[in-house]
Amino acid sequence: MAIEKIKHKNIKATYRSKVYFKGKRYLGVHRKTKKEAELDEINQKKEFLTGEYSKETNKTLDDGFDDYITLIAPKNLSIKALKIAKSNYKNHIQPELGHRLLNELRPLEIQKFLNKKELNLTGGTVIKFYTLLNQIYKMMLSWNELKANPLQGVSKPKIEYKPKMTLTKDQCHQFLLFAKNYQSYMAFWLALQFGLRLGEALGLQWEDVDLKNNVLYIRQAYHEETKELGRLKTKASERSIPLSQQQSEFLKDYKQNQFPQSTLVASNEKGGFLMKSNIKRARIQICKRAEVPNVTFHELRHTQATLMLEMNEHPKIVQQRLGHVKVETTLDIYSHVRPQVHQKSAQRFSDFFEK
Repeated sequence: MAIEKIKHKNIKATYRSKVYFKGKRYLGVHRKTKKEAELDEINQKKEFLTGEYSKETNKTLDDGFDDYITLIAPKNLSIKALKIAKSNYKNHIQPELGHRLLNELRPLEIQKFLNKKELNLTGGTVIKFYTLLNQIYKMMLSWNELKANPLQGVSKPKIEYKPKMTLTKDQCHQFLLFAKNYQSYMAFWLALQFGLRLGEALGLQWEDVDLKNNVLYIRQAYHEETKELGRLKTKASERSIPLSQQQSEFLKDYKQNQFPQSTLVASNEKGGFLMKSNIKRARIQICKRAEVPNVTFHELRHTQATLMLEMNEHPKIVQQRLGHVKVETTLDIYSHVRPQVHQKSAQRFSDFFEK
């Protein structure tokens, strides 16, 4: 077996196949185990012998990014996410890796690049670099332009979620009490009742609210950049949220008395879409007048999730209400809630066990 073992300083050794055919040497991709590299060698030899071997593309990472941003990204990313992807590539990835051939970039090089970026940037930002590179390689693999994705051998950066500022239950009531005098009241109510993102709250239409069966459907979001309704953040963002009888009655009453009447649940004084800048201005004024912490709109969403977890609601339910792809994301973001929940759980067990 012609297997090459590569040792890297401070990084676990990797293995790759090494096949000679008609006087040329062909190296496989870096693998974590020797067994994987041996399987690569067998497959490479089979391809040569059966004539199935196909030469990999000679495109650079710049070329791959251009293909991705032109052909794939517009179908999957919002305008804002598309803009961020272009900026991240231009300012961070391209200067160091853009000129490299796609089939020559190795996991070690990408790992070093990401580790270097983590020294000055947040984990969340560096994850965007990882994800963008991974999407480019997955695209090339699906087109049979490449045989392997080097990102599979790279450790994905971890996001360190910082505790968000949230309101207590009493502070929520105080906030909403003062918010009633503002046109953007309903947007705040939707965030605190259901944990909706701002775009989801602004894009919610009355046709998405089933008051007969007590269900609220999140199907689209408002994008201020294009001033129109469009796709949600992720596929998991499309969801249905059950309404309590109180919530359903409140929405029914609000719809009947809404002024002006609108197809939107949260509308401006003309029945159209609320502007984010006006919502921000109103939120700051409300927090000041209500004498509660100056939370962001997104922290109102976090408040709703935090309160649900503190009342011992199952994390899976909270995940689905928020529209997170994975329950791990929910638990990571709201890790600050766990000590309180665990303490109450311990007390409940003692009370049960001692009786």
